[in-house]
Amino acid sequence: MLDNLRSMAVFASVVRHGSFSGAAKELGITTSAVSQQIRSLETDLGVSLLHRSTRKLSLSEAGESLYNAAVQMVKAAEQGRDSVIQLKDEISGSLRIATTPELAKNYLLPALSSWLAEHDNLSLNLISRDQADMIEDRIDLALVLAEGNQGTALASVKQVLVAAPSYLAGREAIDTPKSLTQHDVVLCSEKSTESLEFRKNGEKTNVRISARLYSNNANIALNLAREGYGILKTNEVMAKDLIASGELVVVLPGYDLPTLSISAVTASKEQTPVKAQKCLEVLEAYFKK
Repeated sequence: MLDNLRSMAVFASVVRHGSFSGAAKELGITTSAVSQQIRSLETDLGVSLLHRSTRKLSLSEAGESLYNAAVQMVKAAEQGRDSVIQLKDEISGSLRIATTPELAKNYLLPALSSWLAEHDNLSLNLISRDQADMIEDRIDLALVLAEGNQGTALASVKQVLVAAPSYLAGREAIDTPKSLTQHDVVLCSEKSTESLEFRKNGEKTNVRISARLYSNNANIALNLAREGYGILKTNEVMAKDLIASGELVVVLPGYDLPTLSISAVTASKEQTPVKAQKCLEVLEAYFKK
């Protein structure tokens, strides 16, 4: 079937130009290749499509019937191609972004609100980062928070230790990283132990901690800390609202943990649609303010 469709496109070009050589020039193939495509099509259909003479080509009755279908086929293919090009080159259609609820609330939506208002033909589909696959889920862009840059670096975010006032009340003061070994800790991890690196005045301190309660889900770990189960290492994006409300307080504020990076990631730099490229430009401009 695919060979027939190709041969029909060649046939339509031959009829339009009135010669094999004209079709060959348009299609960028040799005249003999054009002749072979026509012979193959005639053999497959079992009819003669063209009357050949030294002076000109003319259509047979079967050829006239097939030509109309061939022209419609080529037209449909061209329209399909134009539609794809339009989607690629215009800011329209659906923009699929994978991120976390916290990044969407604190950064993504504020950054894109004015841009979205300017482009009525563009819809925004936000997808949970934990469940998204860049290829299978056709993600145009992902906004991620992690150690190290995973794509285009946009901003840095501090990691912090937090605890609920109810947990800290009546317990020994936490003055140094070493003090953590005497306290209950909640870990956002699939493991019950973790090594924390602290810096203060250029000096580095490593402390290995163990947790009785741990979860690979950041929101679950954060809720455990809020309920007073122990001290948690999180980041300012996740804990922002709870710190502002006083439900959590920062522990060891004079010590620095490694910073995280907010990065924008695309599946492919070479085939990134214009809408995703423009979105990335808007994000870069927003974070530079």
